[in-house]
Amino acid sequence: MRPARKALPMGASDGAWEQGFTLIELMIAVLIFAVISLAAFSVLSTSQQAAVMNDQTVQLQRNVRLAMDLIARDIRMTGYGNPAAGSLAGCANHLNTGDQAVGADTGPDSISVMTIDQQVGTLAAQTPLPPATLTNQITLSGLAAGAVAVGDVITLEGAFTASVNAVAGSALTLSQAIQNPIAFQAGTPVLRLTCVTYDVTGIGVTPPFQLRRNGTAIVDGIESIQFAYAVDANGDGQVDDQAGGVANQVDCLDFIPNNGPCTDGTTNYAAGVGTVTTLPASVNATPTSVRQVRITVVARAIPSSAANVANNTWKDPTFTGGSAVTAEDQVIASAPGIRRRALTRVVSLRDASQS
Repeated sequence: MRPARKALPMGASDGAWEQGFTLIELMIAVLIFAVISLAAFSVLSTSQQAAVMNDQTVQLQRNVRLAMDLIARDIRMTGYGNPAAGSLAGCANHLNTGDQAVGADTGPDSISVMTIDQQVGTLAAQTPLPPATLTNQITLSGLAAGAVAVGDVITLEGAFTASVNAVAGSALTLSQAIQNPIAFQAGTPVLRLTCVTYDVTGIGVTPPFQLRRNGTAIVDGIESIQFAYAVDANGDGQVDDQAGGVANQVDCLDFIPNNGPCTDGTTNYAAGVGTVTTLPASVNATPTSVRQVRITVVARAIPSSAANVANNTWKDPTFTGGSAVTAEDQVIASAPGIRRRALTRVVSLRDASQS
């Protein structure tokens, strides 16, 4: 006879005793899970912060480049066509600076220039059309309704500029006549001129730090714009030497006001080396004596939580760095948590009256 099998405890299997976790084992497992979860959360949080900072940095760089491109485009065409002083609303002269203060700036500059607005059409026929020797009327191809109004100033290739006295369909009556030996061929572009003003909104405006073109915000996150001007006040065709620079050589100190720091290649000039802090009257004249403009744009990162909040410092608590920015004769103090980028470019004026 086979011996009888022992009865197993209730719930036990027929092969082995089933054992559960002890309290100590359970606590160790929970601890290990908590450590792994915290590590994963830390990595995720760090990655998210890095992604946010990267997005803000990309947007910051995009904004400063866009602002520079827009300002440079209009300044490059300052005085194109040599329009008369006061002929464009908002501009007394070809170039009108907003920085006449002596000494260091405490805020952004502004500037107004007479420049190209847009092409409104092309000449439909040679003007004047022989046997006529002069005419004050032109007919345009491709002229959209309302594209030109009485009082507008138009130019033909920068060589002839006049105000519009009357508009009748595609025919324009001008304030002065085109006269032989000047003649323009059919297809010649006809451009409308305008006055463009650039400025920057301050921290008290909602939203703050915006670049404005004729009062309309066009780029966010722009904290300052600064300008310095290389001039030919004596009309000899060369940029004038300024105090502190190298004689008979165009250098960074020949841009005025020149009391801020600047760099020529490997030569660094400290603030105060240049002593010219005011602009000559010929800068704001028709035509202007300015030959080149040095433009500096300072942009500030935009934390999403502060984008439309007036009087907000736009401080990002996830960013602990910060540094001062010097833009021409303006020093913007360092502020922890605020990311900035500065971009500088020299633009030569393409004023047809000076070429």
